[in-house]
Amino acid sequence: MILSRIAKKLTRSNGIQSLMEDLGSAWSGSTENIAFLGGGNPTRIPEAETIYRKSVESILTSGKSLESLLGDYTSPVGSDETRQLTAEYLGKFFGTTLQGNQIAFFNGSQNAYSFLLNSFSGTMEDGSFKRILLPVIPEYIGYADQTWEEDVFFANLPIIENIGPNRFRYKLNKENIAWETIGCIALSRPTNPTGNVMDMEDLEWLYQESRKNDLPLLIDLAYGNPFPNLIGQKEPIQWKPGMVLSLSFSKVGLPGVRLGIIIADTEIISVLSSFAAVGNLAVGNWGQALAKSFWKEDTLIGISNHILRPYYGNKLQIALEIIEEIFAKYKVQYTIHEPEGGFFLWIHFPNLPISNIELYQTCKKENVYIVSGHYFFPGLKTQFSHTEECIRLTYCRDRKEIARGAEIIARIVSRTAK
Repeated sequence: MILSRIAKKLTRSNGIQSLMEDLGSAWSGSTENIAFLGGGNPTRIPEAETIYRKSVESILTSGKSLESLLGDYTSPVGSDETRQLTAEYLGKFFGTTLQGNQIAFFNGSQNAYSFLLNSFSGTMEDGSFKRILLPVIPEYIGYADQTWEEDVFFANLPIIENIGPNRFRYKLNKENIAWETIGCIALSRPTNPTGNVMDMEDLEWLYQESRKNDLPLLIDLAYGNPFPNLIGQKEPIQWKPGMVLSLSFSKVGLPGVRLGIIIADTEIISVLSSFAAVGNLAVGNWGQALAKSFWKEDTLIGISNHILRPYYGNKLQIALEIIEEIFAKYKVQYTIHEPEGGFFLWIHFPNLPISNIELYQTCKKENVYIVSGHYFFPGLKTQFSHTEECIRLTYCRDRKEIARGAEIIARIVSRTAK
């Protein structure tokens, strides 16, 4: 079978495919002795799910009938009514007044990013070739294989700031950016995988550069404000012209709904609408119906601030205590990126004698699933030890599972240490 270049690109081994296949295989059999520390699935929290159940029941007993929700198409990026309601509701959280034609719904923000990244990178209509600037890497595993053309990412070595015992932080490197070759800027805040919440000073610098060079600034808020608002004590983002903000229902505990929300200038929304019409026909109705219910009842803000933030904050502290205790027992050399937001830990093992992909494979044989860090550096052309010495773990699992996983990771790392 002869495949197209894009098909060949998508079918070769990639990070997001490997992660999702691990997720499927891990849950296909007995899970009793599995430590699944690799996935990004949010924890199922009963207090939140009770509220979501009531929202669904309310939808089914009022407004649109079940038959309409299941049997009717909506427009490619959502109904005008829901988009306007969303604009009015979200505008106050982003410090601005939004209109419905600045809102677009997609079947998950991953779906939207496929359209966005390909709109502003690769071969342009004037014949030039543009790249996507990832300002601070490592960056989200799901971006790297979204683009149709090859070699479209550009990334600098990050600045490393040591901030305490076994703690460090990546910072923005503002040097050596060839702005004339850049088509857009893309970042996640908080960053998946590191938990880095970019400082507002650096974000403002990027914004000013984006305006100076007429570039869209794409900011992925899957873990950010206003929901699930897992940004620690950092300042929330405010929308400005030229920004493209993406939100998701996944990390509030609704990954099965598959709803992503884009906030942007009308010109960009118009482009996305064309992509969506061809690629999706329409966005699903269930996510939109839930959105209307959530805005009316102010549901997600309350859940985020009173349930999710305390819950994940507690999970983080438990995971750190377990890992620090076990790694100390095995005398493991390590540093953890300061976990400012999201729900991942990014762990660096200095002088790791095996690669992180080998560590991943060895852990997998013992039913411990992690994510190798080498996937998270698209566009980096410079040698950087962190590409082969880091792993990503989720801290959303229960205490016993994290302890088992940490024990096996520590044993493998210490056994292979020089």
